[in-house]
Amino acid sequence: MILQNLSVCHKAFGVGTVIATQGKYMTVRFGCGDKSFVYPDSFEKFLTLADGSVSEEIMADIQVAKAAKQQIIDKKNEENLRSMTHGIVIPGKEIIEVEDEEKEDKSHHDDV
Repeated sequence: MILQNLSVCHKAFGVGTVIATQGKYMTVRFGCGDKSFVYPDSFEKFLTLADGSVSEEIMADIQVAKAAKQQIIDKKNEENLRSMTHGIVIPGKEIIEVEDEEKEDKSHHDDV
């Protein structure tokens, strides 16, 4: 989305204009000075378009950002779960493995 020259409104700083974007950051010029915000997160929390709306395109970007964050959280949770359960013995697991080894040993003895 093209943010340059977009008029936005902040609850505390009032109306301002996007003067620059770099990566996920945008700089907005307000009467009190320039402020930096994270795009699109700031539209969910601090900013609206000057007419009071948030465009569908910005909302779509917010949803994409939320989904990406959720994937990161899910991956970290999965890694934490793996590290927490590493080395934990599941009851009966060894017995199954021992039984399988005994079956293999018996089959080798039967062949002889």
